[in-house]
Amino acid sequence: MTWTTRPRAIARTELRRRWRTMKDNPAQLVALAFAAVVFASFFAAGIAGAYVAGGFVAGSESEPVIEWIRTASVYGWIGVVAFGGYRAYAVALRPDNLDGLLTTVSHRDLVAGLVLTELALWSALLLTVGSAATVAFAVGAGSALTVPFVLLTLCLVLVTGLPTGFVLALGVRNAGVRSVLLSRLRTLFLVLFGIGYFALIVTNAFASVLEPIYRLLAPTPVAWLGDLAALGLGVGASPLRAVGVVALAGAFVAGAVAALFRLSAWLWYADGVHVTHERGRSTGGLSRVAGLRGFDGLSAVAGRSRVLSRPVLGVVATDLKRARRSPISLSFALYPLIVLAGPSVNAIRAGEIGTGLPLWVLVSGAWIAGSLFALNVLGQEGAALPVTLLSAAPGRSLVVGHVVSGGLLVAPVTVVATVVTGLLSPHSVPVVASLGVSALVLAGASGAIATGIGVAFPRFEAVSVSRSTKAIVPSVFAFAVYSVAVSGVALPTVIAHSGIAGHALASFLGVDRLAIGIAGTVTSAVFACGAGAVSMAIARRSVGGYRID
Repeated sequence: MTWTTRPRAIARTELRRRWRTMKDNPAQLVALAFAAVVFASFFAAGIAGAYVAGGFVAGSESEPVIEWIRTASVYGWIGVVAFGGYRAYAVALRPDNLDGLLTTVSHRDLVAGLVLTELALWSALLLTVGSAATVAFAVGAGSALTVPFVLLTLCLVLVTGLPTGFVLALGVRNAGVRSVLLSRLRTLFLVLFGIGYFALIVTNAFASVLEPIYRLLAPTPVAWLGDLAALGLGVGASPLRAVGVVALAGAFVAGAVAALFRLSAWLWYADGVHVTHERGRSTGGLSRVAGLRGFDGLSAVAGRSRVLSRPVLGVVATDLKRARRSPISLSFALYPLIVLAGPSVNAIRAGEIGTGLPLWVLVSGAWIAGSLFALNVLGQEGAALPVTLLSAAPGRSLVVGHVVSGGLLVAPVTVVATVVTGLLSPHSVPVVASLGVSALVLAGASGAIATGIGVAFPRFEAVSVSRSTKAIVPSVFAFAVYSVAVSGVALPTVIAHSGIAGHALASFLGVDRLAIGIAGTVTSAVFACGAGAVSMAIARRSVGGYRID
Protein backbone atom coordinates (compact mmCIF):
# COMPACT_ATOMS: atom_id res chain seq x y z
CA MET A 1 0.00 0.00 0.00
CA THR A 2 1.58 3.29 -1.13
CA TRP A 3 1.61 6.47 0.95
CA THR A 4 -1.15 7.97 -1.23
CA THR A 5 -3.53 5.01 -1.01
CA ARG A 6 -5.03 5.79 2.38
CA PRO A 7 -5.65 9.52 1.72
CA ARG A 8 -7.39 8.64 -1.56
CA ALA A 9 -9.51 6.01 0.18
CA ILE A 10 -10.44 8.50 2.90
CA ALA A 11 -11.38 11.08 0.27
CA ARG A 12 -13.59 8.61 -1.61
CA THR A 13 -15.26 7.52 1.63
CA GLU A 14 -15.85 11.11 2.73
CA LEU A 15 -17.39 12.01 -0.63
CA ARG A 16 -19.72 8.99 -0.44
CA ARG A 17 -20.66 9.83 3.17
CA ARG A 18 -21.52 13.42 2.27
CA TRP A 19 -23.61 12.28 -0.67
CA ARG A 20 -25.52 9.75 1.46
CA THR A 21 -26.11 12.40 4.11
CA MET A 22 -27.48 14.72 1.48
CA LYS A 23 -29.73 12.04 -0.02
CA ASP A 24 -31.20 11.30 3.40
CA ASN A 25 -32.24 14.94 3.79
CA PRO A 26 -34.92 15.81 1.19
CA ALA A 27 -34.97 19.45 2.26
CA GLN A 28 -31.24 19.74 1.60
CA LEU A 29 -31.67 18.11 -1.82
CA VAL A 30 -34.38 20.61 -2.72
CA ALA A 31 -32.20 23.48 -1.53
CA LEU A 32 -29.27 22.13 -3.56
CA ALA A 33 -31.41 21.82 -6.68
CA PHE A 34 -32.73 25.34 -6.20
CA ALA A 35 -29.20 26.67 -5.72
CA ALA A 36 -28.06 24.85 -8.86
CA VAL A 37 -30.83 26.47 -10.89
CA VAL A 38 -30.06 29.90 -9.47
CA PHE A 39 -26.30 29.67 -9.92
CA ALA A 40 -26.63 28.19 -13.41
CA SER A 41 -27.68 31.62 -14.67
CA PHE A 42 -24.71 33.22 -12.91
CA PHE A 43 -22.34 30.66 -14.41
CA ALA A 44 -23.78 31.29 -17.87
CA ALA A 45 -23.33 35.02 -17.35
CA GLY A 46 -19.77 34.40 -16.17
CA ILE A 47 -18.93 32.40 -19.29
CA ALA A 48 -20.42 35.13 -21.47
CA GLY A 49 -18.48 37.71 -19.49
CA ALA A 50 -15.26 35.74 -20.05
CA TYR A 51 -15.85 35.91 -23.80
CA VAL A 52 -16.44 39.66 -23.64
CA ALA A 53 -13.35 40.09 -21.44
CA GLY A 54 -11.26 38.18 -23.98
CA GLY A 55 -12.38 40.51 -26.75
CA PHE A 56 -11.65 43.52 -24.56
CA VAL A 57 -8.15 42.26 -23.79
CA ALA A 58 -7.43 41.65 -27.48
CA GLY A 59 -8.22 45.26 -28.31
CA SER A 60 -6.50 46.97 -25.36
CA GLU A 61 -2.99 48.16 -24.64
CA SER A 62 -0.73 45.61 -23.04
CA GLU A 63 0.48 47.51 -19.97
CA PRO A 64 -2.85 48.07 -18.19
CA VAL A 65 -4.11 44.61 -19.20
CA ILE A 66 -1.33 42.70 -17.45
CA GLU A 67 -1.90 44.74 -14.29
CA TRP A 68 -5.61 43.94 -14.38
CA ILE A 69 -4.87 40.24 -14.81
CA ARG A 70 -2.41 40.29 -11.90
CA THR A 71 -5.00 42.04 -9.73
CA ALA A 72 -7.65 39.48 -10.68
CA SER A 73 -5.30 36.61 -9.85
CA VAL A 74 -4.57 38.03 -6.38
CA TYR A 75 -8.25 38.57 -5.57
CA GLY A 76 -9.10 35.11 -6.92
CA TRP A 77 -6.47 33.53 -4.68
CA ILE A 78 -7.80 35.46 -1.67
CA GLY A 79 -11.31 34.19 -2.43
CA VAL A 80 -10.17 30.55 -2.60
CA VAL A 81 -8.27 30.91 0.69
CA ALA A 82 -11.23 32.58 2.41
CA PHE A 83 -13.93 30.14 1.30
CA GLY A 84 -11.63 27.13 1.61
CA GLY A 85 -10.70 28.18 5.13
CA TYR A 86 -14.34 28.63 6.09
CA ARG A 87 -15.28 25.19 4.77
CA ALA A 88 -12.29 23.65 6.51
CA TYR A 89 -13.28 25.23 9.84
CA ALA A 90 -17.01 24.53 9.59
CA VAL A 91 -17.15 21.21 7.69
CA ALA A 92 -13.99 19.47 6.51
CA LEU A 93 -12.06 19.36 9.80
CA ARG A 94 -15.06 17.90 11.64
CA PRO A 95 -15.43 14.42 10.10
CA ASP A 96 -17.77 11.86 11.61
CA ASN A 97 -16.20 9.43 14.11
CA LEU A 98 -12.95 11.37 14.33
CA ASP A 99 -11.65 9.34 17.26
CA GLY A 100 -12.34 6.10 15.45
CA LEU A 101 -10.55 7.31 12.33
CA LEU A 102 -7.48 8.32 14.31
CA THR A 103 -7.24 4.83 15.80
CA THR A 104 -7.09 3.24 12.34
CA VAL A 105 -5.10 5.78 10.27
CA SER A 106 -2.53 8.41 11.09
CA HIS A 107 -3.37 12.09 11.37
CA ARG A 108 -1.28 12.67 8.22
CA ASP A 109 -3.43 10.30 6.17
CA LEU A 110 -6.62 11.77 7.60
CA VAL A 111 -5.85 15.43 6.99
CA ALA A 112 -4.49 14.60 3.52
CA GLY A 113 -7.72 12.75 2.73
CA LEU A 114 -9.84 15.68 3.92
CA VAL A 115 -7.85 18.12 1.79
CA LEU A 116 -8.20 15.80 -1.21
CA THR A 117 -11.97 15.73 -0.62
CA GLU A 118 -12.20 19.51 -0.83
CA LEU A 119 -9.89 19.57 -3.85
CA ALA A 120 -12.17 17.08 -5.60
CA LEU A 121 -15.25 19.19 -4.90
CA TRP A 122 -13.59 22.40 -6.05
CA SER A 123 -12.10 20.66 -9.10
CA ALA A 124 -15.55 19.53 -10.19
CA LEU A 125 -16.49 23.20 -10.50
CA LEU A 126 -13.16 24.01 -12.12
CA LEU A 127 -13.45 21.29 -14.78
CA THR A 128 -16.91 22.46 -15.81
CA VAL A 129 -17.43 26.19 -15.38
CA GLY A 130 -13.72 27.04 -15.27
CA SER A 131 -12.91 25.17 -18.45
CA ALA A 132 -15.89 26.65 -20.29
CA ALA A 133 -14.98 30.18 -19.16
CA THR A 134 -11.36 29.60 -20.17
CA VAL A 135 -12.32 28.46 -23.67
CA ALA A 136 -14.74 31.40 -24.02
CA PHE A 137 -12.01 33.82 -22.95
CA ALA A 138 -9.54 32.30 -25.43
CA VAL A 139 -12.07 32.54 -28.26
CA GLY A 140 -12.80 36.16 -27.41
CA ALA A 141 -9.09 36.97 -27.23
CA GLY A 142 -8.38 35.08 -30.45
CA SER A 143 -5.55 33.05 -28.86
CA ALA A 144 -5.93 29.28 -28.42
CA LEU A 145 -2.55 29.24 -26.65
CA THR A 146 -4.24 30.93 -23.69
CA VAL A 147 -6.24 27.82 -22.72
CA PRO A 148 -3.46 25.65 -21.20
CA PHE A 149 -1.89 28.59 -19.35
CA VAL A 150 -5.18 29.75 -17.81
CA LEU A 151 -6.13 26.20 -16.81
CA LEU A 152 -2.70 25.70 -15.23
CA THR A 153 -3.17 28.97 -13.35
CA LEU A 154 -6.55 27.84 -12.03
CA CYS A 155 -5.01 24.56 -10.86
CA LEU A 156 -2.21 26.41 -9.06
CA VAL A 157 -4.71 28.71 -7.39
CA LEU A 158 -6.54 25.67 -6.05
CA VAL A 159 -3.55 23.61 -4.94
CA THR A 160 -2.01 26.59 -3.11
CA GLY A 161 -5.14 28.41 -1.91
CA LEU A 162 -7.03 25.46 -0.39
CA PRO A 163 -4.12 24.20 1.75
CA THR A 164 -3.56 27.78 2.90
CA GLY A 165 -7.19 27.96 4.00
CA PHE A 166 -6.79 24.66 5.86
CA VAL A 167 -3.67 25.95 7.60
CA LEU A 168 -5.49 29.09 8.74
CA ALA A 169 -8.49 27.08 9.95
CA LEU A 170 -6.25 24.69 11.87
CA GLY A 171 -4.45 27.64 13.43
CA VAL A 172 -7.74 29.14 14.63
CA ARG A 173 -8.99 25.83 16.03
CA ASN A 174 -5.68 25.14 17.77
CA ALA A 175 -5.87 28.51 19.46
CA GLY A 176 -9.40 27.71 20.59
CA VAL A 177 -8.58 24.34 22.17
CA ARG A 178 -5.60 25.72 24.09
CA SER A 179 -6.98 28.96 25.49
CA VAL A 180 -9.68 29.03 28.15
CA LEU A 181 -10.38 32.67 27.36
CA LEU A 182 -10.84 32.05 23.64
CA SER A 183 -13.06 29.04 24.37
CA ARG A 184 -15.29 31.11 26.62
CA LEU A 185 -15.45 33.98 24.11
CA ARG A 186 -16.06 31.75 21.08
CA THR A 187 -19.74 32.62 20.87
CA LEU A 188 -18.97 36.32 21.25
CA PHE A 189 -16.45 36.14 18.43
CA LEU A 190 -18.96 34.39 16.17
CA VAL A 191 -21.60 37.02 16.95
CA LEU A 192 -19.15 39.85 16.27
CA PHE A 193 -18.09 38.15 13.03
CA GLY A 194 -21.73 37.88 11.95
CA ILE A 195 -22.36 41.53 12.80
CA GLY A 196 -19.24 42.57 10.93
CA TYR A 197 -20.20 40.53 7.89
CA PHE A 198 -23.69 42.02 7.94
CA ALA A 199 -22.17 45.50 8.25
CA LEU A 200 -20.00 44.85 5.19
CA ILE A 201 -23.07 43.82 3.21
CA VAL A 202 -25.02 46.87 4.37
CA THR A 203 -22.25 49.36 3.69
CA ASN A 204 -20.89 47.55 0.62
CA ALA A 205 -17.41 48.01 2.07
CA PHE A 206 -15.81 44.73 1.02
CA ALA A 207 -13.22 46.66 -0.98
CA SER A 208 -12.03 48.51 2.11
CA VAL A 209 -11.40 45.15 3.85
CA LEU A 210 -9.79 43.39 0.87
CA GLU A 211 -7.64 46.32 -0.21
CA PRO A 212 -5.08 45.98 2.64
CA ILE A 213 -4.82 42.24 1.98
CA TYR A 214 -4.32 42.92 -1.73
CA ARG A 215 -1.57 45.45 -1.02
CA LEU A 216 0.15 42.89 1.16
CA LEU A 217 0.02 40.15 -1.50
CA ALA A 218 0.55 42.23 -4.65
CA PRO A 219 4.38 42.32 -4.32
CA THR A 220 4.51 38.55 -3.64
CA PRO A 221 4.60 35.65 -6.11
CA VAL A 222 0.81 35.38 -5.78
CA ALA A 223 0.59 38.20 -8.34
CA TRP A 224 2.87 36.21 -10.65
CA LEU A 225 -0.06 33.89 -11.27
CA GLY A 226 -1.37 36.66 -13.51
CA ASP A 227 1.79 36.47 -15.64
CA LEU A 228 1.28 32.71 -16.06
CA ALA A 229 -2.36 33.20 -17.09
CA ALA A 230 -1.47 35.95 -19.57
CA LEU A 231 1.53 34.19 -21.06
CA GLY A 232 -0.29 33.32 -24.28
CA LEU A 233 -1.90 36.75 -24.79
CA GLY A 234 1.13 38.81 -25.75
CA VAL A 235 0.34 41.57 -23.28
CA GLY A 236 3.75 41.91 -21.65
CA ALA A 237 3.63 38.99 -19.23
CA SER A 238 6.98 37.98 -17.75
CA PRO A 239 8.01 34.42 -18.73
CA LEU A 240 10.50 34.38 -15.86
CA ARG A 241 7.74 35.11 -13.34
CA ALA A 242 5.50 32.52 -14.97
CA VAL A 243 8.15 29.82 -14.63
CA GLY A 244 9.04 31.01 -11.15
CA VAL A 245 5.48 30.81 -9.83
CA VAL A 246 5.20 27.18 -10.98
CA ALA A 247 8.41 26.26 -9.14
CA LEU A 248 7.49 28.25 -6.06
CA ALA A 249 4.02 26.68 -6.01
CA GLY A 250 5.61 23.25 -5.58
CA ALA A 251 7.78 24.48 -2.71
CA PHE A 252 4.80 26.25 -1.15
CA VAL A 253 2.65 23.12 -1.29
CA ALA A 254 5.42 21.10 0.36
CA GLY A 255 5.62 23.64 3.18
CA ALA A 256 1.82 23.75 3.52
CA VAL A 257 1.66 19.96 3.76
CA ALA A 258 4.25 19.96 6.56
CA ALA A 259 2.28 22.67 8.37
CA LEU A 260 -0.96 20.71 7.93
CA PHE A 261 0.59 17.59 9.42
CA ARG A 262 1.96 19.46 12.42
CA LEU A 263 -1.16 21.54 13.12
CA SER A 264 -3.54 18.59 12.72
CA ALA A 265 -1.49 16.58 15.22
CA TRP A 266 -1.59 19.47 17.68
CA LEU A 267 -5.35 19.74 17.27
CA TRP A 268 -6.50 16.13 17.23
CA TYR A 269 -4.09 14.78 19.83
CA ALA A 270 -4.32 17.77 22.14
CA ASP A 271 -5.60 17.55 25.67
CA GLY A 272 -7.55 20.75 25.08
CA VAL A 273 -9.08 23.05 27.65
CA HIS A 274 -12.65 22.40 28.73
CA VAL A 275 -15.01 25.18 29.73
CA THR A 276 -17.18 23.76 32.48
CA HIS A 277 -20.22 25.37 34.01
CA GLU A 278 -21.49 24.86 37.49
CA ARG A 279 -24.70 22.92 37.53
CA GLY A 280 -27.38 24.11 39.83
CA ARG A 281 -28.28 21.36 42.24
CA SER A 282 -31.92 20.62 42.54
CA THR A 283 -33.95 21.84 45.44
CA GLY A 284 -36.51 19.30 46.52
CA GLY A 285 -36.08 17.38 43.29
CA LEU A 286 -36.91 20.33 41.04
CA SER A 287 -33.85 20.45 38.80
CA ARG A 288 -35.18 23.19 36.54
CA VAL A 289 -38.14 24.62 38.31
CA ALA A 290 -36.18 25.50 41.43
CA GLY A 291 -32.62 25.61 40.09
CA LEU A 292 -31.47 28.97 41.44
CA ARG A 293 -28.04 28.01 42.72
CA GLY A 294 -25.33 29.92 40.88
CA PHE A 295 -27.64 32.92 40.38
CA ASP A 296 -27.27 34.64 43.72
CA GLY A 297 -29.04 37.76 42.51
CA LEU A 298 -32.13 35.82 41.53
CA SER A 299 -31.96 33.82 44.76
CA ALA A 300 -32.03 37.02 46.75
CA VAL A 301 -34.91 38.32 44.69
CA ALA A 302 -36.77 35.05 45.23
CA GLY A 303 -36.54 35.53 48.97
CA ARG A 304 -38.20 38.95 48.81
CA SER A 305 -40.45 38.72 45.76
CA ARG A 306 -44.18 38.86 46.36
CA VAL A 307 -44.99 38.55 42.65
CA LEU A 308 -42.86 35.69 41.36
CA SER A 309 -42.37 32.47 43.28
CA ARG A 310 -39.06 30.70 43.67
CA PRO A 311 -39.95 27.95 41.10
CA VAL A 312 -40.79 30.64 38.52
CA LEU A 313 -37.49 32.40 39.14
CA GLY A 314 -35.78 29.01 38.88
CA VAL A 315 -37.14 28.64 35.35
CA VAL A 316 -35.98 32.17 34.55
CA ALA A 317 -32.50 31.33 35.85
CA THR A 318 -32.37 28.19 33.72
CA ASP A 319 -33.44 30.07 30.62
CA LEU A 320 -30.79 32.73 31.16
CA LYS A 321 -28.14 30.05 31.65
CA ARG A 322 -29.24 28.30 28.48
CA ALA A 323 -29.14 31.54 26.51
CA ARG A 324 -25.60 32.16 27.70
CA ARG A 325 -24.24 28.63 27.31
CA SER A 326 -26.08 27.47 24.18
CA PRO A 327 -27.20 30.45 22.10
CA ILE A 328 -27.55 28.16 19.08
CA SER A 329 -30.76 26.82 20.64
CA LEU A 330 -32.24 30.32 20.22
CA SER A 331 -31.65 30.26 16.47
CA PHE A 332 -35.29 31.03 15.60
CA ALA A 333 -34.65 34.58 16.79
CA LEU A 334 -32.52 35.06 13.67
CA TYR A 335 -35.55 35.06 11.36
CA PRO A 336 -37.04 38.30 12.77
CA LEU A 337 -33.57 39.84 12.59
CA ILE A 338 -33.31 38.85 8.93
CA VAL A 339 -36.69 40.48 8.29
CA LEU A 340 -35.53 43.61 10.12
CA ALA A 341 -32.33 43.72 8.06
CA GLY A 342 -34.09 44.95 4.91
CA PRO A 343 -35.63 48.13 6.37
CA SER A 344 -32.44 48.79 8.33
CA VAL A 345 -30.30 48.57 5.19
CA ASN A 346 -32.64 50.92 3.34
CA ALA A 347 -32.48 53.44 6.18
CA ILE A 348 -28.68 53.30 6.28
CA ARG A 349 -28.38 53.73 2.53
CA ALA A 350 -30.89 56.58 2.51
CA GLY A 351 -29.15 58.30 5.39
CA GLU A 352 -32.42 58.91 7.23
CA ILE A 353 -35.05 57.01 9.22
CA GLY A 354 -38.58 57.02 7.88
CA THR A 355 -41.81 56.38 9.70
CA GLY A 356 -41.71 52.65 8.90
CA LEU A 357 -38.48 51.58 10.64
CA PRO A 358 -39.78 52.07 14.23
CA LEU A 359 -42.71 49.80 13.34
CA TRP A 360 -40.39 47.14 11.98
CA VAL A 361 -38.31 47.34 15.16
CA LEU A 362 -41.44 47.04 17.32
CA VAL A 363 -42.85 44.01 15.49
CA SER A 364 -39.47 42.27 15.24
CA GLY A 365 -38.78 42.76 18.94
CA ALA A 366 -42.16 41.34 19.93
CA TRP A 367 -41.63 38.49 17.48
CA ILE A 368 -38.27 37.62 19.06
CA ALA A 369 -39.48 37.90 22.68
CA GLY A 370 -41.93 35.03 22.34
CA SER A 371 -39.75 32.78 20.19
CA LEU A 372 -36.79 32.65 22.58
CA PHE A 373 -38.09 30.45 25.41
CA ALA A 374 -41.89 30.17 25.38
CA LEU A 375 -42.43 28.48 22.03
CA ASN A 376 -41.40 24.99 23.17
CA VAL A 377 -42.33 24.79 26.84
CA LEU A 378 -42.35 20.99 27.06
CA GLY A 379 -39.71 20.08 24.52
CA GLN A 380 -36.86 22.20 25.80
CA GLU A 381 -37.03 20.52 29.21
CA GLY A 382 -35.29 17.56 27.61
CA ALA A 383 -34.31 14.79 30.01
CA ALA A 384 -35.53 16.83 32.98
CA LEU A 385 -39.15 16.71 31.80
CA PRO A 386 -40.23 13.76 34.04
CA VAL A 387 -38.78 15.45 37.13
CA THR A 388 -40.36 18.75 36.20
CA LEU A 389 -43.80 17.20 35.70
CA LEU A 390 -43.62 15.65 39.18
CA SER A 391 -43.05 19.03 40.82
CA ALA A 392 -45.73 21.11 42.49
CA ALA A 393 -47.75 23.15 39.95
CA PRO A 394 -45.37 22.59 37.01
CA GLY A 395 -47.71 24.33 34.58
CA ARG A 396 -47.62 27.67 36.32
CA SER A 397 -43.89 27.58 36.99
CA LEU A 398 -42.85 26.61 33.47
CA VAL A 399 -45.29 28.79 31.56
CA VAL A 400 -44.89 31.94 33.63
CA GLY A 401 -41.13 31.45 33.91
CA HIS A 402 -40.58 31.20 30.16
CA VAL A 403 -42.79 34.23 29.52
CA VAL A 404 -40.88 36.30 32.09
CA SER A 405 -37.52 35.20 30.64
CA GLY A 406 -38.31 36.43 27.14
CA GLY A 407 -39.81 39.64 28.43
CA LEU A 408 -36.85 40.43 30.66
CA LEU A 409 -34.33 39.92 27.88
CA VAL A 410 -36.09 41.50 24.92
CA ALA A 411 -38.75 43.97 26.12
CA PRO A 412 -36.32 46.65 27.40
CA VAL A 413 -34.25 46.48 24.22
CA THR A 414 -37.37 46.63 22.04
CA VAL A 415 -38.80 49.64 23.88
CA VAL A 416 -35.52 51.57 23.77
CA ALA A 417 -34.87 50.76 20.10
CA THR A 418 -38.44 51.67 19.12
CA VAL A 419 -38.34 54.98 21.00
CA VAL A 420 -34.89 55.94 19.68
CA THR A 421 -35.74 55.18 16.04
CA GLY A 422 -39.12 56.89 16.52
CA LEU A 423 -37.48 60.08 17.81
CA LEU A 424 -35.11 60.06 14.84
CA SER A 425 -38.04 59.61 12.45
CA PRO A 426 -40.70 62.17 11.38
CA HIS A 427 -43.07 60.87 14.12
CA SER A 428 -44.07 63.41 16.74
CA VAL A 429 -43.03 62.87 20.36
CA PRO A 430 -46.56 61.91 21.55
CA VAL A 431 -46.84 59.36 18.75
CA VAL A 432 -43.42 57.97 19.72
CA ALA A 433 -44.65 57.61 23.29
CA SER A 434 -47.64 55.64 22.00
CA LEU A 435 -45.23 53.43 20.02
CA GLY A 436 -43.17 52.86 23.15
CA VAL A 437 -46.23 51.67 25.07
CA SER A 438 -47.12 49.34 22.20
CA ALA A 439 -43.59 47.94 22.17
CA LEU A 440 -43.72 47.26 25.92
CA VAL A 441 -47.11 45.54 25.79
CA LEU A 442 -46.44 43.45 22.69
CA ALA A 443 -42.95 42.37 23.75
CA GLY A 444 -44.29 41.40 27.16
CA ALA A 445 -47.37 39.57 25.88
CA SER A 446 -45.83 37.76 22.89
CA GLY A 447 -44.30 35.14 25.16
CA ALA A 448 -47.72 34.41 26.66
CA ILE A 449 -49.15 33.99 23.15
CA ALA A 450 -46.33 31.58 22.27
CA THR A 451 -46.87 29.22 25.21
CA GLY A 452 -50.18 27.73 24.09
CA ILE A 453 -48.92 27.32 20.52
CA GLY A 454 -45.74 25.68 21.79
CA VAL A 455 -47.52 23.02 23.87
CA ALA A 456 -49.87 22.31 20.98
CA PHE A 457 -46.97 21.63 18.59
CA PRO A 458 -44.00 20.59 20.77
CA ARG A 459 -40.68 19.27 19.56
CA PHE A 460 -38.76 16.89 21.84
CA GLU A 461 -35.95 15.67 19.62
CA ALA A 462 -32.78 17.57 18.74
CA VAL A 463 -32.45 18.69 15.13
CA SER A 464 -29.49 19.93 13.12
CA VAL A 465 -29.19 23.71 13.33
CA SER A 466 -25.81 23.73 11.55
CA ARG A 467 -23.58 21.17 9.89
CA SER A 468 -22.00 20.15 13.17
CA THR A 469 -24.49 21.18 15.87
CA LYS A 470 -27.81 19.79 17.04
CA ALA A 471 -30.21 21.43 19.46
CA ILE A 472 -33.82 21.22 20.61
CA VAL A 473 -35.62 24.11 18.95
CA PRO A 474 -39.32 24.88 18.39
CA SER A 475 -41.05 23.16 15.50
CA VAL A 476 -41.32 25.04 12.24
CA PHE A 477 -45.10 24.77 12.24
CA ALA A 478 -45.32 26.21 15.76
CA PHE A 479 -43.09 29.10 14.72
CA ALA A 480 -45.22 29.75 11.64
CA VAL A 481 -48.47 29.78 13.66
CA TYR A 482 -46.89 32.00 16.30
CA SER A 483 -45.63 34.42 13.63
CA VAL A 484 -49.11 34.78 12.20
CA ALA A 485 -50.57 35.33 15.68
CA VAL A 486 -48.05 38.04 16.61
CA SER A 487 -48.55 39.77 13.26
CA GLY A 488 -52.30 39.75 13.85
CA VAL A 489 -52.20 41.32 17.31
CA ALA A 490 -49.63 43.90 16.17
CA LEU A 491 -51.62 44.87 13.07
CA PRO A 492 -53.76 47.61 14.74
CA THR A 493 -50.63 49.33 16.07
CA VAL A 494 -48.89 49.08 12.72
CA ILE A 495 -51.87 50.52 10.82
CA ALA A 496 -52.49 53.30 13.35
CA HIS A 497 -48.85 54.45 13.40
CA SER A 498 -48.16 53.99 9.71
CA GLY A 499 -47.28 57.16 7.88
CA ILE A 500 -49.79 56.45 5.10
CA ALA A 501 -52.60 54.44 6.71
CA GLY A 502 -52.55 56.40 9.98
CA HIS A 503 -52.70 59.74 8.19
CA ALA A 504 -55.52 58.49 5.95
CA LEU A 505 -57.55 57.32 8.96
CA ALA A 506 -57.00 60.60 10.79
CA SER A 507 -58.13 62.59 7.74
CA PHE A 508 -61.14 60.37 7.16
CA LEU A 509 -62.33 60.52 10.78
CA GLY A 510 -61.33 64.14 11.27
CA VAL A 511 -59.26 63.45 14.41
CA ASP A 512 -55.66 64.00 15.43
CA ARG A 513 -52.95 61.46 14.50
CA LEU A 514 -52.25 60.90 18.18
CA ALA A 515 -55.82 59.73 18.76
CA ILE A 516 -55.44 57.16 15.97
CA GLY A 517 -52.14 56.01 17.44
CA ILE A 518 -53.59 55.60 20.93
CA ALA A 519 -56.57 53.72 19.51
CA GLY A 520 -54.22 51.34 17.70
CA THR A 521 -52.13 50.84 20.84
CA VAL A 522 -55.17 50.10 22.97
CA THR A 523 -56.61 47.71 20.39
CA SER A 524 -53.34 45.79 20.06
CA ALA A 525 -52.99 45.70 23.84
CA VAL A 526 -56.47 44.23 24.24
CA PHE A 527 -55.84 41.64 21.53
CA ALA A 528 -52.41 40.74 22.91
CA CYS A 529 -53.51 40.45 26.53
CA GLY A 530 -56.62 38.47 25.62
CA ALA A 531 -54.77 36.08 23.34
CA GLY A 532 -51.96 35.76 25.85
CA ALA A 533 -54.32 34.94 28.73
CA VAL A 534 -56.12 32.27 26.71
CA SER A 535 -52.85 30.82 25.43
CA MET A 536 -51.30 30.68 28.92
CA ALA A 537 -54.39 28.98 30.33
CA ILE A 538 -54.19 26.34 27.61
CA ALA A 539 -50.47 25.90 28.20
CA ARG A 540 -50.80 25.56 31.98
CA ARG A 541 -53.58 22.99 31.65
CA SER A 542 -51.65 21.04 29.01
CA VAL A 543 -48.43 20.96 31.04
CA GLY A 544 -50.24 20.01 34.24
CA GLY A 545 -52.08 17.18 32.51
CA TYR A 546 -49.24 15.97 30.31
CA ARG A 547 -48.38 12.29 30.59
CA ILE A 548 -45.30 10.59 29.21
CA ASP A 549 -46.17 7.44 27.28
